[in-house]
Amino acid sequence: MSKLQFAVIGFGNMGKIHHKAITKNNLCAKPFIVENNPEMLSGYENIEFYDDFEYFISKKGEEIDGVIISTPSIYHFEHAKPFIEKKIPVLIEKPITSNYSTDNEIFEAARKNKTLIKCGLIELYNPIVEELSNLDFQEIKFVHFKRHSPKTLESRKLENIILDLTLHDISIIYKVFEPEQIEIIGCDLTFKKEIAESAQILLKINNSFTIFLSSSRQDQEKIRTVEIFDENMSYFCDLKNKYYETKQSGKISTQSSKSITESNIQNKIDMLHKPETAELQMQSFINAIIEKDLDLKNLEIAEKTHQLAYKLLNT
Repeated sequence: MSKLQFAVIGFGNMGKIHHKAITKNNLCAKPFIVENNPEMLSGYENIEFYDDFEYFISKKGEEIDGVIISTPSIYHFEHAKPFIEKKIPVLIEKPITSNYSTDNEIFEAARKNKTLIKCGLIELYNPIVEELSNLDFQEIKFVHFKRHSPKTLESRKLENIILDLTLHDISIIYKVFEPEQIEIIGCDLTFKKEIAESAQILLKINNSFTIFLSSSRQDQEKIRTVEIFDENMSYFCDLKNKYYETKQSGKISTQSSKSITESNIQNKIDMLHKPETAELQMQSFINAIIEKDLDLKNLEIAEKTHQLAYKLLNT
């Protein structure tokens, strides 16, 4: 089989990450790059790049097996739609577009044209999330997500916090817990220059247990954790370092008039092989292209994730 030919539209931070994942995969040829700012290619050699999107489609559109859209979200719709209509598989960075209306147009176009669409909800490919989705939780009581990052340069012009960081944790909720009903109990946003930089959100799942999400770009370190408490166990999951720990109540080992000592049963599950999640995401995209799989489950998670995100923004 000849190597797959990809194109990366937009060569900012995420475009470079996707480029690295493609070039490391032996099933792929060197990707085309479409970027209207040549300075973004500084330090990269032997790259075939185009600075005009329309010209690129007219010259190379028929050679493309898949495309990655990593331009600012306000351009996602116009950059993704021509490929979707040509039935060329597309991986679109999150958020899908810059507003709920065009999100829906993308999802509808994907179904109408029977085109593979994946969204850059990268945590869906994290091996810890995969592990959690296969666990049999017993009457979940409470879940706590913490996704914090240090302050970023204003020049990056990031989305509001919900469409930037919180979106990942919402996608994990749909993958791991498969909720039939989500009720928004509360949503508190902290703004800086009209951009939401932190979010504290409380959700009720299936009228049963609660999920608390804490997202921030105001911390001093990068934190990506999930804590799950069910009837029998507690789970502490570190998504960044790809491991999780479980604790289970043990027996009382000593007891006196002043104190009780309880020995807990503790296990740590660590991934021996820890590939970059971006590489796992790219491999999933490649596999779906080769197998001609529309991956409708992933599409459904992306759609529900964006729906809930915009509900939170309008709360």
